[in-house]
Amino acid sequence: MKVEILSTGTELLRGKNVDTNAAWLAQQLGRAGLEVAHHQTVDDHFGRLVDAIKLAASRSDLLLLTGGLGPTEDDYTRTAAEEAFHRPLEYHADLWKKIEARFKHTGTRMATINRRQAFIPKGAVVLPNPHGTAPGFLLRDGAVHFVAMPGPPREMQPMFLDHVLPKVAKRPDFAIWSGNSFGIPEGTVDEMVKKIVGAHASYGLTVRWGRVNITVRAEGPHRKKVLVGLSRRICAALGDCYMDAEVHEVVARKLIASKRTLAVAESCTGGLISHRLTEVPGISQVLLESVVTYSNESKIRRLGVDPALIAAHGAVSEEVARAMALGVARTSGAKVGVAVTGIAGPGGGSEKKPTGLCYMAVNDRVESKVFVGDRSHVKERAAGYALNMLRLWLNGAEGNGRTAGKAGKAGKAMGVRAGR
Repeated sequence: MKVEILSTGTELLRGKNVDTNAAWLAQQLGRAGLEVAHHQTVDDHFGRLVDAIKLAASRSDLLLLTGGLGPTEDDYTRTAAEEAFHRPLEYHADLWKKIEARFKHTGTRMATINRRQAFIPKGAVVLPNPHGTAPGFLLRDGAVHFVAMPGPPREMQPMFLDHVLPKVAKRPDFAIWSGNSFGIPEGTVDEMVKKIVGAHASYGLTVRWGRVNITVRAEGPHRKKVLVGLSRRICAALGDCYMDAEVHEVVARKLIASKRTLAVAESCTGGLISHRLTEVPGISQVLLESVVTYSNESKIRRLGVDPALIAAHGAVSEEVARAMALGVARTSGAKVGVAVTGIAGPGGGSEKKPTGLCYMAVNDRVESKVFVGDRSHVKERAAGYALNMLRLWLNGAEGNGRTAGKAGKAGKAMGVRAGR
């Protein structure tokens, strides 16, 4: 079955909104054994939307459209489907009653224009929307299945899972394994995985904030057995650089399992490390404290950093990063302290300390890295790097004896300077 996703909305093309719906749908479809062959994004223009639907229907078996089901003048999904499939819109009194009831329940004034949402193409199956006023619909036109869903994720996602996926899901004829690495460049990972996978399967890599995600896909009657063997070899080759989840999830899991308490002091990352960790349920068991000590005064007053260190080496330095990590651990009573200090840019750099230079510390161990990119990129990379340092420290603390050697190799691969 060829699947196509069509996203509609002028804001998507202008960059004001990010199309998270397409990525989410593709993930859900992949798990169900369906893969997306095409993806279109079209603005709020009636003619272009009709053309996009017709093109999709000419080459795909299942078309999933998100957006354009609101009540306003530029919500064209219903009328575009009417035009593309020659299905006149029909009024559904029961839908109108539900829309009226929702407005009454929320105490919101309803405009008469909302009545448009009670019109559905003839012959289409209504998809209920308990989270909004825009019902979706599914219609069949020959061999083509066309599904229209609202744009807001909180409305679209439950509609898809509850009313669309059960109708289109099939048993997959493939199996997928996915893992992550941190500390090895993408090119090195690619060479490693390519050599292992060979002709037994196919694979893909994606990179984000220093993490390389590896996805291996195997087909055929022995696909599960093939994946087991390949995944074991990949994990062994990656060593301590391998992670079975995102780095903050791995760290949180290890902290909770070992009952090691943590405190975090952040400067240039502005709380990103803590933000990532607090995305994991249960982290409150071990995360004692997080502080953003942005100014020199706060580093001195809150963390007990010696003013002489800042005067001699600067706030962005190995010495200050170490003092921050040890200080936040000491003042909070945590077993481990993590700290980051750096120059996020775009200004503030010098010949000796360029923009993007960051020092990351886990207790008394400090590593430095110059991250190339804009301010947000530097912050994200520094936060991820510090979390990975903590992950490796926890590996060593577990007594498996792997950290020192392979972590050092990973550091060299990333151009890291380690301080003592």
